[in-house]
Amino acid sequence: MRNPHDLLVDDEGRVWHTGSPELLRALHIGPPNHDLTDYLIRNMGFARFRLFKADSRITFQPRFLNEKTFSRLVDIMVEHEGERTLIETVETPGRLEIIPDIEDAAARLAALASDGGNLSRPDFQREILSLSRVRDQPRLYGLRGLLKNWKSSGGELPSEFSRVFDKSDLLGRTMVIRVAEPLGGIVEHAGNGFTCFGSSWSRAVVGNDLARQPDPQYGQNVAASYLETHLTGHARLEFVEAMIRVPGQAPRRSRYERLLLPWRRGGASFVSVASVLRTSFATASAT
Repeated sequence: MRNPHDLLVDDEGRVWHTGSPELLRALHIGPPNHDLTDYLIRNMGFARFRLFKADSRITFQPRFLNEKTFSRLVDIMVEHEGERTLIETVETPGRLEIIPDIEDAAARLAALASDGGNLSRPDFQREILSLSRVRDQPRLYGLRGLLKNWKSSGGELPSEFSRVFDKSDLLGRTMVIRVAEPLGGIVEHAGNGFTCFGSSWSRAVVGNDLARQPDPQYGQNVAASYLETHLTGHARLEFVEAMIRVPGQAPRRSRYERLLLPWRRGGASFVSVASVLRTSFATASAT
């Protein structure tokens, strides 16, 4: 019996049932064989979507995925949303990436297709989110505790950072910046959870300018939000997707939420950022 949720999306964004007579007539070929679907995905830019109980499975050729196919594929993912998405490329059949969140899965498809393919994605993008998300989403529970600590302290930063950040279990993915005029920042603390920069980075960066990171462009991009948080004096929740390029390592595309908070202590101003990583994948090229 044919799986009603076994679909192919062609390079024009049209949807077909896999192996259906309609598809065969459109392709002007005879009865299907077991190689046809693989050929369409591997050589003609088709993408396959299958729904198995609670799992959505997508098979595609990253370098041939275009905007039309991608957009229609995301529509199908939303329409038939499973508990998780399994992503498979034709170059590595049977090797699956398992991604729980549908937005992260769509972003991963686009990232794979942008690595030498037909889709383009910016190296850095950020979006300001409502602070209510830290209350409504269990995944952000640690940020909720940190925001509560900031409010209850009146923004006064204790000399021991752990008194604030350990309670939220986010010390390893927290940075604290002392604001330095004009419009700069010196790293006072960097957690050891930023593994994309290497094991020694969290110690070496302390005392240096915030923007001086292994990836200078990424450093400049993240520094902008610190400055904005300092100038406004308000808490800020952001979503970030960034390509991070560290010399000697494969570039990584990371997606995360981060909470930025302004602090003061002894006449000095500080900004902290604590982040919750969603996904982080190495890319195949440095371009």
